[in-house]
Amino acid sequence: MQALWMALGALFFSLMGVCIKIASPDYGPMEILFYRGLTGMVIFSAVMALQRVPLATPVPGLHVRRNISGVTAMALWFYGIAHLPFATAMMLNNMSSLWIGAIVMGFGWWRTRRFLYPKLFFAVVMGFVGVVLLLNPRDIGQNGLVPGLLGLLSGLLSAIAYTQVQSLGEAGEPEQRIVFYVSIGTAIMGLAGTLLWEGGFTVPDRHSLWKTFWLLPTAGFFAALGQWCLTRAYSRGAALVVASLQYLGLVFSSLFGVFLFHERLAWAGWLGMAIIIAAGIAATAWRPKTMAPPPVEETAPCPTPP
Repeated sequence: MQALWMALGALFFSLMGVCIKIASPDYGPMEILFYRGLTGMVIFSAVMALQRVPLATPVPGLHVRRNISGVTAMALWFYGIAHLPFATAMMLNNMSSLWIGAIVMGFGWWRTRRFLYPKLFFAVVMGFVGVVLLLNPRDIGQNGLVPGLLGLLSGLLSAIAYTQVQSLGEAGEPEQRIVFYVSIGTAIMGLAGTLLWEGGFTVPDRHSLWKTFWLLPTAGFFAALGQWCLTRAYSRGAALVVASLQYLGLVFSSLFGVFLFHERLAWAGWLGMAIIIAAGIAATAWRPKTMAPPPVEETAPCPTPP
């Protein structure tokens, strides 16, 4: 069942991305972020009321950390969608498996001062070779380099957020409350960013109201559904299955990019995507279940407890 949730989540997030791509010429990324969060708050406050899920949480600190990483990743992702080819922006945000593998290797070296997980290292290196092919500096140009780097950062922050979603699931938090608090954080950050960095909200005229404004709550609706499906998958599903099906979003995004936005990637870009997908699945398969323990000195045996 978790496989179905992840597949649905990938589809909903791709539909959200389509709405953002179309609306981005008229609205800033922080403004879009605000409406995404506001829509999620409305939807999941109603869902929690109907299902009698209390608002109070026993783990507020986990929610705060999940919001800091997840909402920042979302803002960077929206920026990438507006300034990069659609499939490229979606791919960079869906690199969480590779980033988690890199984090695991970093912690393993820090705790043991040894080079661990050679297979995982190979998968991560190959994944970033795919990134170089996807973000070919000769093709993407100077204007696309910064959005590409920000897209990479959004993937890293998404990886951190996904590990916190797993922690929230292990703590017994219901999916509805996880997504509700994420929506609150999204709306707050979007509101602050719109007022401080984008000069306030765009007042839609009659033309833009019917042409693009309706896309903002629609994007929020698809995002809320996608977040709920993703939360269920990551908090309950097997890591390899979830990470593998996460890349279904690339299939949906590529089709939308070709047929809706008439985008064409060079062969190197498609090759880079294929390498990233294969490396992400391999990194999940080769990732250890637990972190490596610190090394034990051979000359100093552990004392027996009294």
